Amino acid sequence: MKKSLLTVSLLSILTTSLLAGDKKERSGAKVYAESCAVCHSTKFLKEAPKFGSKDDWEEFIEEGQQFPVAHGWVGTRKMPRHGGDPKITLNEFINATAYLGNSAGADWKEAKDLDKETYKEILKEIQIRLQRNELYDKIGKKY
Repeated sequence: MKKSLLTVSLLSILTTSLLAGDKKERSGAKVYAESCAVCHSTKFLKEAPKFGSKDDWEEFIEEGQQFPVAHGWVGTRKMPRHGGDPKITLNEFINATAYLGNSAGADWKEAKDLDKETYKEILKEIQIRLQRNELYDKIGKKY
């Protein structure tokens, strides 16, 4: 059951990303304006790293692009799964994360410019996070 849930989740990610080629993906700036700004531009969520804040984004930038993307995609701490945007694709989420990180000094790439190795690392980290979240759900631990 566990493997099938993870397989379905990863297939869903890949299918969503592949199907996105049929439509124009939103840029990081557009996704930010439509979905992310409510938490990342105001004091709505104290813990949310703010747009343009080098202090807020320093730790995330040091981790590398793949970790904030993967962790935000599956949901962690107070970040809802897919950033709370049910229509977002993984590539659009990558774009938005790049836009946010770059506002604070990162040199992250939008999905169309991302090298294959980093994209693979994102998918691998998503799988790791999904497994961890499933385990945490079983033992009642918050993530």
